[in-house]
Amino acid sequence: MSGGARTVAGIDVGNHTTEIVLARVAGGAVHPVGHGQAPTRGRKGSRDSLEGAAALLHRIEVESGTRADELVLSAIRPVDTETAPLAPAASPHAPVRSLRRPDASTPAGTGYAVGHHVPLADLNGAVRTGATIVSVDGDTDFEDAAAAIGDAVARGWDVVGVLAAQDDAVLIRNRIPVDVPVVDEVDLAGLEAGVLVAVEVVAEGRAYRALADPIALCAALELGHEQIREVAEFTRELSDSPAIAVTPRAGPPDPPAVDDDYVEFRVDGKGVRYSPAQAHSILRREPPGNVVRIRLRSLPHHEMAVDDAFFTDLSALDNGAWLRRGVADARGTVVALLAADHVEDAAATLGELTDRPARTIATEPEAAAWGARTTPGLPPDSVVCDIGGGTIDLVGDDRIVTAAGAGETITVAVARMLNIPRALAERVKRTPAIRVEGPHVAHEEDGRRLFLDSPAPAEAIGRLCTRGTVGLVPFSNKLAAEEWRSLRLAIKQETVAANIARCMKAFEKPPTALVLAGGGALDDELLRTVGESLRAVPIVVGRANIDGIHGPRFAVASGLVHLSAAGH
Repeated sequence: MSGGARTVAGIDVGNHTTEIVLARVAGGAVHPVGHGQAPTRGRKGSRDSLEGAAALLHRIEVESGTRADELVLSAIRPVDTETAPLAPAASPHAPVRSLRRPDASTPAGTGYAVGHHVPLADLNGAVRTGATIVSVDGDTDFEDAAAAIGDAVARGWDVVGVLAAQDDAVLIRNRIPVDVPVVDEVDLAGLEAGVLVAVEVVAEGRAYRALADPIALCAALELGHEQIREVAEFTRELSDSPAIAVTPRAGPPDPPAVDDDYVEFRVDGKGVRYSPAQAHSILRREPPGNVVRIRLRSLPHHEMAVDDAFFTDLSALDNGAWLRRGVADARGTVVALLAADHVEDAAATLGELTDRPARTIATEPEAAAWGARTTPGLPPDSVVCDIGGGTIDLVGDDRIVTAAGAGETITVAVARMLNIPRALAERVKRTPAIRVEGPHVAHEEDGRRLFLDSPAPAEAIGRLCTRGTVGLVPFSNKLAAEEWRSLRLAIKQETVAANIARCMKAFEKPPTALVLAGGGALDDELLRTVGESLRAVPIVVGRANIDGIHGPRFAVASGLVHLSAAGH
């Protein structure tokens, strides 16, 4: 080539998709000549993924009739997105704690009460004035417990509620002379005699929960207003519970034992470990940059140094607000982990595979920002948000924020809740579905009925289906079309939209616009849910149009080419 012109391939190996832009670079100007994408093979940064990138490059070169002189990459950082069986827990910063185990299921009685805790054995002593909440330990027979409570009431004890360590709530309630709420499967460890306890049992089918009101709970437990925001976060977890048992927190939660799973945060230069369940709310509330190490033995890469993590508790999506209980599998937590280590030899490996000079010239966020800022009409103070398969990168004028948890988080949540393969989840998460009512009639998500162009296959009738390239593909026999739309939007809100909202907390001044790039930006519903999550700021949310021709895709790949042309 004359005049120093050269052909550069910008190669973006993503967690889910590999994208390449092939361009002629001359005099600092970039002239795209070809581009393409393909699913990433294996784990991002592995030899399999780089062999896939080499194959994609060869295909683009053949189609465009142009051979790349140089390959440029960004630093590769893999993200692992899996589901783990983590029990939900309130923030360790909350001034209250729940006594009832998450999987408890058989409370008895109805109503709510507040009283001072008295262990069952102490009822034999002198009668105390005031409301009393009696606790029954796991070694006491329910008949003995009921008899002791009955005797105490006859002697003048004002028993207003009962805590049962075992699942004996119904058996105890049926044998005592007072109509009080009895909460089952309570953890009595560390519950001191005399402390205030608030209990509530809700009648089946009732929605009102008095103690899920943060103001009412603070008043009941005689708490000040200094931490009412933390109490409000705590009560969100109580809003759909059939039974509540809460007491003031006496001190910080015990750190995980040496052999337990943990999430380690860096606080004031020191490492602080919480159980994964305790860490859940911190990870969702604080901007990235605080977590440094994680151990989750249920995952393949069970212990690793990380730069960020993001947890999504699936039970939050099946709390009665979005859909009927039981129509989706809401067990488990989607865990996204951003490894602290980079893949060091990716450029060398790709150079070896293609027999071409290859080099790493930037981080993914830097490259994405360069690519996205080729969007025509972009406001000058915009923050670029690159939504990949594994990470979200936010790039402003003065800072870069990288967070674990992006498109793959949505895919894993959909696959888990619907019990379908990830490949099918990848498709159904993006497109509206129909419920096939008969061979010729289907029900749309907006309530309309339509006649099918051709008879539906037998396996599709009575099921929710997506429109595939080979026809209707069924994926659920429980969900109505309208319910699936609500659940799909809720998943996107609780995963990527919530993650972007926490990342925006790292920016002191809100920008005029947040410009979405990457494959996730092609999802119209994600564009909507991100906009809804940021309405209070407010920020305009729009899409990038890379080089004015690619839409939101190829931000990193194109940005790498532009960086190379600029001499980086």
